[in-house]
Amino acid sequence: MPVALITGASKGLGRALARELAGRGWSLVLDARGAEALDSVARELPAATAVAGDITDARHREQLAAAVQQLGRLDLLVNNASYLGPSPMPSLAEYPLDELARVYDVDVLAPLALIQVVRPMLADGAAIVNVTSDASVEPYEGWGGYGSAKAALDHLTAILAA
Repeated sequence: MPVALITGASKGLGRALARELAGRGWSLVLDARGAEALDSVARELPAATAVAGDITDARHREQLAAAVQQLGRLDLLVNNASYLGPSPMPSLAEYPLDELARVYDVDVLAPLALIQVVRPMLADGAAIVNVTSDASVEPYEGWGGYGSAKAALDHLTAILAA
């Protein structure tokens, strides 16, 4: 049975992907910050393990890796967790640097850190999907923090693929 680890799995794309893969017989390790919402998703799915926590926390990433290890392999890692930043989104010229650091921590550094932790468990032919945004290639006014972080994730992904 193939195994997937999906971050940001409590809603939206992550939840939809978890449902689709479960319907195809995959075992799942699901991550999100909100334990209640994540547990709700996991209860719907036959072979899902919920591991709630903050993906920027190294201990949490180790917990995710341990859950994957119990399943014996990893066929798919989906780095879907994301942080948009402050709302309304400030221009880059006025962006609070502590908030920008949080955006980069969640959207760039945490996906790479998770890849590094689970890499030894990747099965032959495994895939890594880093979810980004059209804001990574289109310079939308006001989207500079999120867009530049997603552009960094795009580039990081391309470098890893090379």
